[in-house]
Amino acid sequence: MKNAIDFVRFALSHAKRESIPLGAELPLDIEECGTEPWEYLFGTTGVVVTQELLDRRFDSFYKKKGWNRTSYDIATTNWAAKHVKVCDCQGLLDYYLGTDVNSNYCYSAWCTEKGSIDDVERGYRLGEAVFYRNPDGRMSHIGWICGFLGGEPLVVEARGLRYGVVVTKLSERPWTHRGLVTRQLIYDENCYDEQIVLAITKPMLQGAAIRNLQAALNALGYYCGTVDGKCGKLTMSGVHEFVEAHLTADIGSAEDAV
Repeated sequence: MKNAIDFVRFALSHAKRESIPLGAELPLDIEECGTEPWEYLFGTTGVVVTQELLDRRFDSFYKKKGWNRTSYDIATTNWAAKHVKVCDCQGLLDYYLGTDVNSNYCYSAWCTEKGSIDDVERGYRLGEAVFYRNPDGRMSHIGWICGFLGGEPLVVEARGLRYGVVVTKLSERPWTHRGLVTRQLIYDENCYDEQIVLAITKPMLQGAAIRNLQAALNALGYYCGTVDGKCGKLTMSGVHEFVEAHLTADIGSAEDAV
């Protein structure tokens, strides 16, 4: 299974940066948020939009929901020409997991420690799902706790056709239920599917973890070059110097103790 906080970081990379409130506490640096913003289109899971797909979705869904074609075309202007990626609310998680379900299934089959927001008394956790239950009793929308602002939970969600993937305050949206998606996600910061191996690979290992490593080693005097999040030769040189220095120190301490 995949780590819930890693999913939150993935979702934040597709959220529109301008939607993130000033001062938000997130598990991802602000400059890494919104690097590839996605738009919302019902019934999609992170695919590149085409005009054919837009036409089909209008005829099969949006027209029935009261949209006229002019408003729909304005909301989706240039999406096909720009090869925009789209997903719906559950589609954000589906793309990450490689699944294709809906938010009602996610709540009923994948969630534990769940219930109405008023009834669940524990604190919110990063990656926890929040839901809107419609008048028919089905969960028709989903978002995920992605951070906090002065103690208030923030939610990353694929909100709707006019919004795309955005970050919103929990109190400003009509959420009714919540739950941990424990059938698909692990709620442990230190639990990952694969161990990170420090080696030069193609494609190059890169990301926030490498950036933090470079900054730490540079601060300790083991030069890794520019802090750019890319694991190149200078980064590996700094890692080897650090390992050798501490390995030598450990051997010396052991010899002194004999």
